[in-house]
Amino acid sequence: MEKIIKTLLVVLLAISVGLVFWAVFTTPEDPTVENATAVGVYLYWGYALMAAAVVAALFGAAMDMFKAPSGVKRTIFAFVAIVGLIVGAYVIANGHDFQIVDLGNQGFFERNETVISDASLIVFYVAMAGAIISAIYSAVSDALK
Repeated sequence: MEKIIKTLLVVLLAISVGLVFWAVFTTPEDPTVENATAVGVYLYWGYALMAAAVVAALFGAAMDMFKAPSGVKRTIFAFVAIVGLIVGAYVIANGHDFQIVDLGNQGFFERNETVISDASLIVFYVAMAGAIISAIYSAVSDALK
């Protein structure tokens, strides 16, 4: 099973690298909606990978929960914390009243789009900070043992 997963990861990485090269070398200097298909395909590939990661994370958590029922409380706490983070980020993003310029259409983006993208950035920043803090904590605790 481990060999299959490693092979699958190599294939996914190869597809991603191929799409990056396609997007970099075929996108013209002035990318418009008509001639930037490589970038669009790459974005859809990213969405598909994100969906697969979410499904794999949920499946792994469910399997662990069934193997060790004592961890149900921690799983529910983690789920509530994640939902709370997303809701909090949305509330913070919804409180901003600035407009972002849409250069392609010579106007401004709709409020919905800016709130969702701002909330996504806030969630990303918090997750990245958590990953950095946990990596530092892990390195320091291993060094002190």
